[in-house]
Amino acid sequence: MADVAIQESPWYPWERAGRAGSWAWNASTREFFLWSRDPESAMRQVHPEDLPRYLERIERAVRTRMGWDFEYRCVLADGSARDIQSIAHPLFDADNALVEYLGMEVDVTERKRTEEALRESEARFRAFVDHAADAFFLHDNDDLGRIVDVNRQACKVLGYAREELINQSAMLFDHWLTPAQLMRIAERVNAGEDFSFETRHTRKDGTDFPVEIRIRQFFHGGRHLGVSLARDITERKQTERALSESHDLLRALVEGSPDPIFAKDLQGRYLMINSAGARWLDKSVEEVIGKDDESLLPPEDARILRELDMRVLVTGQAESFEETVPGPNPRMFHSIKSPIRDRHGNVIGLVGISRDVTEMKRLETDLRQAQKMDAIGRLAGGVAHDFNNLLGVIIGYSELVFNRLQPDDFNRGLLFEIQKAADRAAGLTRQLLAFSRKQVLQPRVFSLNPLVADLGTMLQRLIGNEVEVTQILDPDLWMAQVDPGQFEQAVFNLAVNARDAMGRKGTLAIATRNVRLDERDTAGHPEARPGEYVMLSVSDNGNGMDEETKARIFEPFFTTKESGKGTGLGLAMVYGFVKQSGGHVEVDSEPGSGTTIRLFLPRSRLAETTMTQVLDDYRIPGGTETILLVEDEEALRTMLRQVLQSHGYTVLEARDGQDGLWMAGQYPGTIHVLVTDLVMPRMGGRELAENMVRQRPDLRILFTSGHTEDPGLQRGETPIGAAFVQKPFSPLALARKVRQLLDNKE
Repeated sequence: MADVAIQESPWYPWERAGRAGSWAWNASTREFFLWSRDPESAMRQVHPEDLPRYLERIERAVRTRMGWDFEYRCVLADGSARDIQSIAHPLFDADNALVEYLGMEVDVTERKRTEEALRESEARFRAFVDHAADAFFLHDNDDLGRIVDVNRQACKVLGYAREELINQSAMLFDHWLTPAQLMRIAERVNAGEDFSFETRHTRKDGTDFPVEIRIRQFFHGGRHLGVSLARDITERKQTERALSESHDLLRALVEGSPDPIFAKDLQGRYLMINSAGARWLDKSVEEVIGKDDESLLPPEDARILRELDMRVLVTGQAESFEETVPGPNPRMFHSIKSPIRDRHGNVIGLVGISRDVTEMKRLETDLRQAQKMDAIGRLAGGVAHDFNNLLGVIIGYSELVFNRLQPDDFNRGLLFEIQKAADRAAGLTRQLLAFSRKQVLQPRVFSLNPLVADLGTMLQRLIGNEVEVTQILDPDLWMAQVDPGQFEQAVFNLAVNARDAMGRKGTLAIATRNVRLDERDTAGHPEARPGEYVMLSVSDNGNGMDEETKARIFEPFFTTKESGKGTGLGLAMVYGFVKQSGGHVEVDSEPGSGTTIRLFLPRSRLAETTMTQVLDDYRIPGGTETILLVEDEEALRTMLRQVLQSHGYTVLEARDGQDGLWMAGQYPGTIHVLVTDLVMPRMGGRELAENMVRQRPDLRILFTSGHTEDPGLQRGETPIGAAFVQKPFSPLALARKVRQLLDNKE
């Protein structure tokens, strides 16, 4: 058999040569292998690693008398390797005997490299696509969008195997789009757009999830293909929903806040403001956004606000300050402003929140006024207590001397003037005690109407006929529990104050009515409490008062009257009486508009008290009983002892409660009456009385005081069997009270 091997590149022409087992080479073969002379055998060009396979293929071809077509590597004369495709065909003679092989060898090195590069590229692309976080779909758009290929993520998120998706329509898992939507998407894609949209995909188990689709069409291999990426946006949607809810909550908080909240840029223009802030400026939100304070406020006010803003913008530090927003009713605001910074830390604006503190400032002023009044009251009460003790001595001794003088004695007139002056001084101390709320009241439950009506004639005489007095009394007025004498004095003081404000002519209106106050009614009045009240109002059409005067009218000794006209205690007494009775006072007044003072006294649901007056004989019978007298003021105690002893009583003296308790324990006989001051050092009168009553149950008690801290006694509530006499008192008043106790007339 003759073999012929021809090495050719594909473009080289065939040549036929060689017989009887010889090898024939054409010029192209020699040039390709870089031979300087022809080799004896074709085996020399085969790469050693591929030689066994080469020989095996040749041997098989000879045995089967069939041609071959295989690839191997060859080695050129310079030692470099090339990839060869060897192709040979057998030739037979007329007797069907093999004559020779005609073959060629083609250099396929570049093709192999290209194929290898393509395989590597496809492997990289497959690895990239399969490891992508998004689902990948390749569609044949000329075949109704049939799926040609998918990546691993598409199978994972949809729950299908790759084989289940290939050749399927996208409608298998995407049936949420309407035909109209599909038509619009096809139009955009066919127009060459890189189009994206959101829809939902349904998994194999029937559950669905939101996706974002990005799709693009391209032309390849004579067909229109489409590639789409589907991204699961469940987390993004949840984040968007949470962010939206957070924004909605923040917007609701900002918009629902009663406090103004705003943001400004570096030029002072409003970037944001809530409705409360816009109401500051008497504008709508739309009218404020984009404007600055210069275009919204008067120049001076805008300048002040801009200076405050600049402090924040320049220093980059939060600031807290108070600022006033002008207008028909100027308001005071407490503002906190902080800088807004960009991601580089640069200040690009400010954000602020302000609180209307106008009412709080007013309440602070009222509180300071109330604290001042309370401090003055404590001072007045202390002064009145000590002064009452001195007056008691003066009144007592002057009365004792007066009663011992003959009727025609010249000194009786002098003593009478001393008593008159002392009585006037006692009246002043009573007013001080009323203001300080430390007086002892004698309250009764009754309707104010009859008493107010009875005062009408007296008031007319008091203030003169040129002032008209009118009364509007509620016929269904509730009961109140107050001291009638103190209430009467309060009405007189209000009437006199109104007369002096009106001058000689005017109208004084007195009215009563029932009032129910709730939280809203008392919000602007720190001393007021919700509840049911009997209200008495006294109004005049006089000059009225400014705010400064109105804030001080209840202070003791404050007066706007001329020197010598009034003590400045009348309204102080009214204030103290009402507060001690559990009520409060309101004043409405403006310059030129007159004044209305309202007294709110708590409603009482107790039965009405019958007010009777007991007339006692001037002659005071004495007695022989034993009296324990406890008084810390030595001069007063001495005078009282002399008075009681002059009426025949046995008197035991003690300087305070502890001393009196010790003395009672040492005294073996009966003590019939305890006469004790309420306010004393170490032990007060009430504690002393409680201790002694436990030891001596039949003991009668008479309390004395110029003022007392005891709330019960201030309301006129005394223990059973006890009585009270207000300092300063006359010796006869004391003797009469003692006798009444002993005779069970109290």
